[in-house]
Amino acid sequence: MPVRKTGDDLKDFERIDWDSLTFANNYVFLEVMNNKKRCQYLIEKILHIPITKILQIVAERRTGSPRNGSKSIRLDVYVETLDGTVIDLEMQVTGKGSTIYRDKEEEKVERWLPLRTRYYQSLISMDMLRRGMDYTELRKSYVVFICTFDPYGKGLPVYHFTNRCREDGSLEMGGLTENIFLNAKAADKTDDKELAAFLQYVNSGQIQNEFTQEIDDETKRVRRDTDWRERVVTWEMDLRVLKKEAREEGKNEKALEIAEALRKKGMSEAEIAEVTGLPEKKETLK
Repeated sequence: MPVRKTGDDLKDFERIDWDSLTFANNYVFLEVMNNKKRCQYLIEKILHIPITKILQIVAERRTGSPRNGSKSIRLDVYVETLDGTVIDLEMQVTGKGSTIYRDKEEEKVERWLPLRTRYYQSLISMDMLRRGMDYTELRKSYVVFICTFDPYGKGLPVYHFTNRCREDGSLEMGGLTENIFLNAKAADKTDDKELAAFLQYVNSGQIQNEFTQEIDDETKRVRRDTDWRERVVTWEMDLRVLKKEAREEGKNEKALEIAEALRKKGMSEAEIAEVTGLPEKKETLK
């Protein structure tokens, strides 16, 4: 549900330097890649497999576990192909100006990126497998992070992970999930000229071929789009409210746990209310 703008929110809107936003900015990336032709080209270069047809692209697809209290997520660019393969494309940036209103610490991002990938794969699988379906109906899924930093510090342009047997590295588990991390800092270390040109563009904005020229032109068009700017501010404000509500909900749940523990220790309801900040519960007559 859209959030009503306040004076402070509008000040934030005025402070945004829209012209400084690059393709690596999450919102710009979402808008530019919400295009079947561009997505197909990029996916084929990353995965080195032909894509017959893309059925749908969903920018900012929200998904989550059906279990109460489980964390829901928004996948950047969710792509489904004709054969049912699902590819989640994510842009991951760190450092100063990495998002519109705040910066992200590289060390912290590196630490939780593999775990975030694991969670994304699990939710994609749950999204595929509806009630009554068989496990054999699970399809191939890829989670791809395009990183503006080296996520594993080994200097590789691509880190491609599959589940393999420890005792026999040629044996794959067959779970149909693969995780790929692109390192824009190592654009010059890949033999694939097209992929190298893309990574170089992400890293420096340098245009080297038709594709990077196209995404650069589209990036400039998106930045000038006043409707898009308005949507970005609305998304950011909604996100702030959701995070605040989640924090308050978490605090309330913790307070309820503390209250129950204090109750078991024999503390009065008035004292519990004072300690936890919860409304005083009426004590039942014995």
